[in-house]
Amino acid sequence: MQKFNFKVLILIVTGAAALALAVGIGRFAYTPILPYMLEELNMSKTIGGLIASWNFFGYLCGSLLSILSIFKKRVKLVFFISIVVSLITTLLMGLHDNINFFIIVRFLSGLSSAFVLIFGTSLILPSIQAFGKKSLSTAHFMGVGFGIVLSSIIVSILGILGYEWNELWIGVTILSIILAIPIFVFTPDESIISTTNKTSSLHSNFGFSLITLSYGLYGFGYVVLGTFISAMARETAGLETTEIYVWLLVGLTGIPMVIFWPWFGKKIGNDLALFLACAIMGLGILMPVILENKFGITLASILLGSTFIPITALALLEGQSRYKGSIRVSTAILTSAFSLGQMVGPYFGGVMIDLFSSYKIALLISSISLLVASLLMINPIRVFPKKFTNTP
Repeated sequence: MQKFNFKVLILIVTGAAALALAVGIGRFAYTPILPYMLEELNMSKTIGGLIASWNFFGYLCGSLLSILSIFKKRVKLVFFISIVVSLITTLLMGLHDNINFFIIVRFLSGLSSAFVLIFGTSLILPSIQAFGKKSLSTAHFMGVGFGIVLSSIIVSILGILGYEWNELWIGVTILSIILAIPIFVFTPDESIISTTNKTSSLHSNFGFSLITLSYGLYGFGYVVLGTFISAMARETAGLETTEIYVWLLVGLTGIPMVIFWPWFGKKIGNDLALFLACAIMGLGILMPVILENKFGITLASILLGSTFIPITALALLEGQSRYKGSIRVSTAILTSAFSLGQMVGPYFGGVMIDLFSSYKIALLISSISLLVASLLMINPIRVFPKKFTNTP
């Protein structure tokens, strides 16, 4: 039993390190570093949002490319190459200050992070499920929270010590190099397990289409606050002191909730858990609009963190149960929709913030999209069991 648990733990830690490196740092270190870039490079919110959007465009392209059959027999190799590309692109962000350079680098970073998430999940998740631990199969998503926490701490410390924006990128790159060690040592070979017919009565093209649409709306809804929360804290009168901890709180609250929400989903159904999580996030994003004080932005950080990483884990599990076919394909389709929403969100948010000189309108629209997404997360089989059961 000890040997069994140790193997599962190694799988979880390996997957968590990969997501911490490519997503928690590679994608989301941009959030705490962005206020320094806006100030020191004299960038507008629109430009800041545009750079973020190109990262998510790369994520979209990576999601679509991952479906190609050329990768089918090279999953582990592509995964390792993507880890290296993620490391390099994180470093490159600190080596130049040209906007076009940022766009190209963030695009490549997004491309590699999608590959790491999709190919890493296709390696880790089935391997954990093969041990009979389906409830822990998405535990490696805790890595996103750990990456956010560790990079947030490093950025805050270096910022307090007076380091400039480019040195902050170098600091988080060093952290990424350390995280890469267990990835190259412990990543398992691809484990092929049959998931196609285990829950055949739940398969529904319409149900999978709904969760795909919902996941896209969710991507749009969370990413505005997810991109600009640190900048909002720095620039809003009375909130300046919250900048050092708001993004840290997002990561901290996300870590345990990656375990809680799948457990809760097992009790009430993943689709209902997704409904509640999206609704809670939608209300959380409204908090800085309703409560224009430290409590409002702190509560928003907690509610964002406690839902946004678990929703990703839950949606991939729910999508797997509704899709007839490979988990790699279902993950790629869902991630493509998600990245479309993410791609539009930061640029749209930046334009709205610059246009109204306020974060309120952007956050209000984000909240509405999340509340709509929450309703669409519900599996239609739950509402119309006869109509959608065994739909081919």
